[in-house]
Amino acid sequence: MKQMKKLMKKNNELTLGIFGNTTKEEVSDLLSGILIFLDSMNINFLVHESLSGIFPGKKKKYFTTSAEILKDSDFILSLGGDGTFLNTANIVGNKDIPILGINLGRLGFFSEVGPDEIKDFIPELLKNKFRITEEVIIKSVTGSNKILYALNDIVIDKNTSVRMLEIETFYNNEKVVRIISDGIIISTPAGSTGYSLSCNGPIVNPDSRVFIITPISPHTLNVRPIIVPDDGIIKIKIHKEGRARISADGQNTLTIKFPSEIIISKADYKIKVIKKLNSTYFKTLKHKLFWNVDKRYS
Repeated sequence: MKQMKKLMKKNNELTLGIFGNTTKEEVSDLLSGILIFLDSMNINFLVHESLSGIFPGKKKKYFTTSAEILKDSDFILSLGGDGTFLNTANIVGNKDIPILGINLGRLGFFSEVGPDEIKDFIPELLKNKFRITEEVIIKSVTGSNKILYALNDIVIDKNTSVRMLEIETFYNNEKVVRIISDGIIISTPAGSTGYSLSCNGPIVNPDSRVFIITPISPHTLNVRPIIVPDDGIIKIKIHKEGRARISADGQNTLTIKFPSEIIISKADYKIKVIKKLNSTYFKTLKHKLFWNVDKRYS
């Protein structure tokens, strides 16, 4: 490992760590182009070992573990779509390393830089011509002290069962709602355009300090999503007997037996996301989700 680091260190000012989606065919060509470009710019880099199997080159010596990447990197590149970005954010965790998403997916809400833009954007990165948004992380703790962290949302659902769940929700120990439903979503503002949106949840600006509580297919006409301050404690109680699933960003899951109780709160760290200087949240909404696009005026 020491020999590998010696080979890498060409420029003491910056090291880029690279993670990516190994299931996307385009990642191999993109990674090859990025590494050639970084070489030409004399920029140090470390690539996650999972990508070594799809990379047809002689740069195997540049591949290493997550721990080594997080220890030495100034910035992280995430090659893929939003799912890849969420996975990368989970790996980075509380290390406080800014992440740049390079979009190879359908939406790319977090990953706003395209493959054709990366060679123009990296020099901007070197000149500090970018901005950083800090995204809240949500945390869930089960009765058995199993912990999950999420950038988008914590989802509690009925897993493979055909039976609905009876769920009671509290905020700071005050009862909010008791419903029979397929489950419930506790979303951050960043995750408000994800699963919560599909269940008729509101779009919430990421600068808002709130969580969104969104029922999944509730068997009632008088319950709707509700927004609460993110500095409080959300408690979910599942009644009767059975099993349920807790998912964090659709990446990590736990199966729990109930009756059970899950505590959800804000984590003690945030994820730093690298953005273009001229990007804004509402521009992103218009570009990615066609927000307020009216063809009558286009």
